[in-house]
Amino acid sequence: MRRAHYRALLLASFCAALVCAAVGSAEPRQPTIDPARVRGVADAPVTIVEFADYQCPFCKRSQKVLDQLLYEFKGKVRLAHKDFPLPSHPGAFPAAEAARCAGAQGVFWEYNDLLYIAAPDFSRDDFVRYAGRLGIDREAFAACLDAKRYRKEIEADIAEGRAWGVRGTPTFVINGAPLVGAQPIEAFRDAVRDALQDAGGK
Repeated sequence: MRRAHYRALLLASFCAALVCAAVGSAEPRQPTIDPARVRGVADAPVTIVEFADYQCPFCKRSQKVLDQLLYEFKGKVRLAHKDFPLPSHPGAFPAAEAARCAGAQGVFWEYNDLLYIAAPDFSRDDFVRYAGRLGIDREAFAACLDAKRYRKEIEADIAEGRAWGVRGTPTFVINGAPLVGAQPIEAFRDAVRDALQDAGGK
């Protein structure tokens, strides 16, 4: 089954920003990637870019699927995180800022995972407490958070997502091909296999 089969938006698996709209079709390309927010080997032939919101329950649901994909396609798939906090989720933007502040101390993915477990407890004190649980410098973390040090970078992710036609979360781009919503793992497997075939992988 080809990946195009899964591109329809499913309200039951998608946190909408304003309205449901498909990712615009264009020549295959890839969103920009921050190596500090990538899981998997750098030379993997398939890259899954996730536009995510930490308060979106469907993003949370997708994490186990993504972990399973990285296990099943070890060495062939890498996962890149992009922030797309929705206006309807007031804690999502500060959560994204907190994750980046944790990333500045080398624990982005650990903090990312903790946010999905802890949601929706997203007060400033919660964010600092989570930092303490990971053993990072609370003072430096709090200073980063209070200074909103990564606001522009998150806004850049949002702008890039909108340029791709992203209207809600989770939205994935797999080697340039969109996959929208918290799809079953079979949809991702098909999309990854298609991408591997296109890339000449086995």
